[in-house]
Parts: sequence; structure tokens; C-alpha cells
Amino acid sequence: MNKWIKSGIFLILMIAIALGSSIYKKTHKIEKCDFDGVHIKPIYQVDIILRDNATKRFDSIYCAYMWLSQNMDAVSYVRVTDEVTGEKIDSSIAYYVESEIITNNVNNNRVHAFLKLEDAEKHAVSYKGRIVKNPFEKILRGVNKGEKKTLE
Repeated sequence: MNKWIKSGIFLILMIAIALGSSIYKKTHKIEKCDFDGVHIKPIYQVDIILRDNATKRFDSIYCAYMWLSQNMDAVSYVRVTDEVTGEKIDSSIAYYVESEIITNNVNNNRVHAFLKLEDAEKHAVSYKGRIVKNPFEKILRGVNKGEKKTLE
């Protein structure tokens, strides 16, 4: 192949890659935290469901806590993500562990959520952690207490 054909093929490939990347970005929405704007990793996602059924999404328990402390009157309930299964669960039934594993480098969140006590204990032992109380409990003042929400 001569030099011009190789250059033409290279140029066509570069254009195809650029177009593909642009289309991918438009069709695959990247969720951003409603508190600090950081990309949300699904395994650490926290959702705050408002009284009007709107949802605020957060990248960490820390961000959700900070937002909630300033907006508690608008909140219906909070759901966290079980780090083992990825299942979204009501925050009132989760077990929480503070460990050396940082989920967000911006705010150094070290609190993790689990559906099962055994999973929380395993994480605590493996990552020099300890089981802690529900961080949302004091702020919510019983909004979640005793309620089991049906989650999608």
C-alpha cells in the first residue's frame, strides 16, 4: 500500500473513533452526585427520596448525610446500596461499617452499607473497621424507622 492509502485509512479510523466516542457519551449518561458533582459508582450510591417522589443521588454516605442535614424537611426516606449484592435497601435496615477503605477521594468517605450483618462483620475484620450506627438515624428522626419501602 502506498503512503496516501495508509494515511486515508488512518484518518477514517480516527474519525470513526471520535464519532463512536461522541455517540457513546450521549447514550450512556454518567450519574453525578447531587452534592459534590463526583461520578457515582453504583456500588456506593445513596438515594434520597423526597416527599414529592423526586430522587437525589449521591456518590457516598458522607455526601448524602451532608445534603440531608441541610434539607431534612423535604425527605421521605433514604436508601443505600448493599456493597455485596448491589441491591438498593432502605437505610433503616442496613448495617454500616467505618473502615480503612475510602469510597470517595474528595471527601474521604469510609462508611460502607451492607444488607447482612455477616457481610458487615466480614468487611470490618478484613479492612480494619468497626460497625457503626446508622449515620442517617438522628437526622431522619424516625422517617425510615420501622418502614420497609418497596425498592425498584
